[in-house]
Amino acid sequence: MNIKNFKLLLVSLWGAVFSGCMDHHDDPTNYTYGNPAVGEANTTIADLKTKYAGIVSSNKAEEVQENLVISGVVVGDDESGNIYKNLYVNDGSGTLVVGINATGLYAFLPVGQKIAINCKGLYVGGYGSMAQLGTLYQGKIGRMPEYTWKEHVKVIGQPDLSYPELTPMEIDEAWLSSANKADAAFFVKINDAEFVEADGLTQYAPEAEGDGGNGVNRTLKVGNTNIPFRTSTYANFSTEYMKMGKVDVTGLLTQYNGEWQLTVRTSRDIQ
Repeated sequence: MNIKNFKLLLVSLWGAVFSGCMDHHDDPTNYTYGNPAVGEANTTIADLKTKYAGIVSSNKAEEVQENLVISGVVVGDDESGNIYKNLYVNDGSGTLVVGINATGLYAFLPVGQKIAINCKGLYVGGYGSMAQLGTLYQGKIGRMPEYTWKEHVKVIGQPDLSYPELTPMEIDEAWLSSANKADAAFFVKINDAEFVEADGLTQYAPEAEGDGGNGVNRTLKVGNTNIPFRTSTYANFSTEYMKMGKVDVTGLLTQYNGEWQLTVRTSRDIQ
């Protein structure tokens, strides 16, 4: 074998080895998000909120000492960027805000994913007098580190958009005036509402109008009642023009210090 042919053989062999290594690393893995050892649910979101109602209303935070496990379906994720470092979980009894100091959560925990959360060692507290699950931050409720979250959450099955928890509660003006804000958040749908500012020229949340929380409040008119409609300047639909006329809106109805706020998950929630 001459030198030229020998070099060609070496190149060929190296290519085969390199290709084999690449193929090996491209093999799918059995990556599991979260902690499979988290147990089965033994309480509900509604009961958890009731248990810590006094802590929440006073905007304090308290560590969960008992082995309390809740289970529910993700009804709000960060796909569009309008929800930031939060997940909204619904178990049929209520909806809970879970604060997690991470982005891109929808890649692992999208809307329709059922999960169980071991609350022991986490904190329940009030953010604007609304219940949130997280950890302690400067003496108040804050978002938990992602590694903490992964220790406390178990993924159940595959995402499924047929879960009954994904059917929003239809509400109207009368409901808004009588509902107990202490039970927020709620996963809701409001029919035949109108955006007060919609004129064909106004965008949902242009960056120039963002407040200190990088959000813009518009006004959603429900009957004769106006409620703040909040959109992040980072949402991928923030510069779209607001829909005019009657709209049906699905979203997360929260409260901040006694005032309603409605936030949609994506622009698809505005029909």
